[in-house]
Amino acid sequence: MTDLLRSAIDPASIAVIGASDDPNKIGGRPIHYMLRQGYRGTILPINPNREKIQGVTAYPSLEALPQVPELAIVAVAGDAAVQAVETCARLGVGTAVVIASGFGETGEAGRATQQAMVDTARAHGMRIVGPNTQGLANFGNGAIANFSTLFTEIAPLDGPVAIASQSGGMSQVIYGLVRDKGIGVRHVHATGNEADVSVADIAWAVVHDPQVRLLLMYMESIANPELLARAAAVARERDIPIVALKPARTASGRRAAMSHTGAKPDDDRFVDEFLAAHGIWRVDDPYRLALATGAYLKGWRPAGRRLVVISNSGASCVLAADASETLNLPLAQLAPETRAQVAAKLPGFATSTNPIDITAALLSNSRLFSDVLPILANDPAADLFFINIPVAGAGYDVEAFARDTASFEKMTGKPVVVAVGREPIARVFEQAGVTTFADETDALGVLAQLAGHSELMRKPR
Repeated sequence: MTDLLRSAIDPASIAVIGASDDPNKIGGRPIHYMLRQGYRGTILPINPNREKIQGVTAYPSLEALPQVPELAIVAVAGDAAVQAVETCARLGVGTAVVIASGFGETGEAGRATQQAMVDTARAHGMRIVGPNTQGLANFGNGAIANFSTLFTEIAPLDGPVAIASQSGGMSQVIYGLVRDKGIGVRHVHATGNEADVSVADIAWAVVHDPQVRLLLMYMESIANPELLARAAAVARERDIPIVALKPARTASGRRAAMSHTGAKPDDDRFVDEFLAAHGIWRVDDPYRLALATGAYLKGWRPAGRRLVVISNSGASCVLAADASETLNLPLAQLAPETRAQVAAKLPGFATSTNPIDITAALLSNSRLFSDVLPILANDPAADLFFINIPVAGAGYDVEAFARDTASFEKMTGKPVVVAVGREPIARVFEQAGVTTFADETDALGVLAQLAGHSELMRKPR
């Protein structure tokens, strides 16, 4: 971790101004989470009416603390929040997380108050996250300066994913989508109004974390493009893909962003060019932002876009062929010897050309997968593999299919994704470690994303 924002992301001490003994209140949740997650630093609750907060010694004011905290959570509102920020800056606090809203997002007067807070903070060398923020959360060290309820509903698990979001609510949506896949998330940071600290600052900090292998971002404006470009360069060097959701493409969206976080509108004509130039993949919704997470974490960086399709349904082969052309995933031209070897394993009425239709014969011969897949693994024309199993269940050796697919993936080292419509069948593949989707649209979309993003990351800046 670099020194930049260390006091925000890896603080040795955290003060909570407006601390509450109730773990369900905004001033109580961060303390509850830090105690639960085993934060090893010092928690300093500030509440003039209590001697202890959730079992931790409390203090009546910032001035009464036995030490200057590296991070302060400002969980009070209005003028009290402004005063707290001023006191934090004067005492030498490193970073203040200002949860209170009613500042830059409300209009000119609010922007003036917000800017005055920033000016005070900068005069003393303090950083501000927010205002109007849900806060920061680092599950690698238990430093949770965040009041989200979702951390109670979906248990945190440290992992290789970092989330940097201007919106607190969207940070939680992304967190939930990733955690629902069983994948651990280390960083969940929301920047709110970005009066000072922006998504770019967070990106710069987390790409230096050696445990981070994927960064997911939500930005309503690109507040610091120079720093974001530098962060993206570090991410490329460390082979950390960055996927971004940048809304406000339309006039209506830009007006909504202004009222949400006070975000200054960007000219969308240049956003695509900027992100692509720095190897950042842009998506259009939070579902797509999280969809390819598991595939990225497999370390897949395909060298090309040529696709091989295998299915036990001829109709699925036709649909996949249509989709592949739409997604610019040309069907691989398999070598004659590959086709001959595949044909020798399949019944005479099956198709050995790509797409490969192994037909309903899979029901009577569960070894067709294990017979055909190793042959395909050796063909140099293939960059990507898509297996669609729309029909399976009673009478099919699904466990064998899943094992064979997992072995095939290890053998090729190339992206292998499976579409399985029925949840019980999909679960068998997932338990075998196979990257599995509910339909071919998602599966092929992820392959197209991996191929396109790998191309971006390989291009010179």
